[in-house]
Amino acid sequence: MDVLILAAGLGTRMGDLTKDLPKPLLPVKGKPLIDYAFNLIEPLQTKNIFVNTHYHADLIQLHISKNYENIKISFEPEILGTGGGIKKIHQNDLLVLNTDNLWQAQFAQEIKSAWDHFQNNLNIDNLLLTRSKSDFYDLEILPNQSIQFPSNQCNAQFQGCHFIRQGVLENYPDKFNIPSYWDKCSKENKLFSFMTTTENTHIGTKDLYLKYSN
Repeated sequence: MDVLILAAGLGTRMGDLTKDLPKPLLPVKGKPLIDYAFNLIEPLQTKNIFVNTHYHADLIQLHISKNYENIKISFEPEILGTGGGIKKIHQNDLLVLNTDNLWQAQFAQEIKSAWDHFQNNLNIDNLLLTRSKSDFYDLEILPNQSIQFPSNQCNAQFQGCHFIRQGVLENYPDKFNIPSYWDKCSKENKLFSFMTTTENTHIGTKDLYLKYSN
């Protein structure tokens, strides 16, 4: 599989914490946020690993060049949105990971299981890893595990990572956000959930970061 780690955002929800440092490099329990994503995918069988960058791209690239090998940088002179960032490098079936999560090592096994499910069910164009036990729900999973999007009667939480099928974004513009694709994918009954159990703490805001960073 190919992997894309999303690291191009401005990190505005972090307030002044990201004035001089991009969100993926904010330290959490002794290491930058982005390293949790790198550590997570280390045991996976990956072909190409991409990181998209924009805000303080030089700092992210410097960190990667000092600590990792064979990582491809996808620099965005202007922010392309989550969908555009994916489309720019999307040549194979792709695992997309946010850098808002404290990824737990054991989650790698659930990603492997989700990958097998994705490969064995070609009717699924986009497979979102979800969790049913949470204090915050943002997706509606139907009995057949398809996702109703937009979601109203939410009963699951998006885990911040998903698999997306090769070629499905070819007709989309170079700049767009992925929810517009999820809307269409849901209507075509090709957007599905893979339920997981590992808790990957989300720290995408300043308050959450300050709560969990030490």
